[in-house]
Amino acid sequence: MKILINGKNPKSIEELAKNLGLKVVSTNPDVIISFGGDGTLLSAERKYPGIPKLPIRDPLVWKKCGQHSEELLLRLLSQDKLQLKEYNKLETVVEGQTITALNDFIIRNKEAVHAIRFQVTVPSHPERAKPFGSEPQGRRRVEGSILIGDGIIVATPLGSSGYFKSVTQQTFNSGFGLAFNNTTEKIQPIIFKKGDQVTFKLIRGHGSLTFDNSHYQYSIKEGGEITFKLSLQTAKIYEAKTLRCPDCNKISN
Repeated sequence: MKILINGKNPKSIEELAKNLGLKVVSTNPDVIISFGGDGTLLSAERKYPGIPKLPIRDPLVWKKCGQHSEELLLRLLSQDKLQLKEYNKLETVVEGQTITALNDFIIRNKEAVHAIRFQVTVPSHPERAKPFGSEPQGRRRVEGSILIGDGIIVATPLGSSGYFKSVTQQTFNSGFGLAFNNTTEKIQPIIFKKGDQVTFKLIRGHGSLTFDNSHYQYSIKEGGEITFKLSLQTAKIYEAKTLRCPDCNKISN
């Protein structure tokens, strides 16, 4: 099996991988080893979309439990004993370019001292949306209303444990989620199903769009609209729970 190690300290596990019968390459890998943390996995998916990835935490940064040591995970990979799962990604089109996100898209006020005014519409199957803790009439108030705040977060289930959770104190397991960031009126997050889409329109102010942990920002002008939906593209990840292991987190903390 050919592997490519993506991370800040790839040399520290190259010899171990070779001793376990894995071939370390720089091009055309069968598997990408994401050697770091959550951010390393996101950057690996941007650089090598669609190629299976095994996330392993870098021990120089994170202490780990025995179930997620480098040697054990690489050995299981070499023996084809790890389960490969597919994770939905999000998609939007900006400036004529289709971009995807494994974790989330974030639209927010470009100028921190000024809130933005915006609308959110759901052109397909709005009755299928499932808001947390609010009645259907609450959803209708959001539909077409002009909202004031910092913006929105559109997240995948994988990304819902990040910024989405810090804003909503909630996560979800399927579809995609919409959170309202620091709006003047408290609005519960909404979870959508496959086939749904959400459109954001900037009414007033200066907005920016970012995705995952990319440093690139897209500017949004007044009147600009951006639509989000689940992508046909998926991320293939071995043992994504290696980044969410409670025992590893206890040791690291």
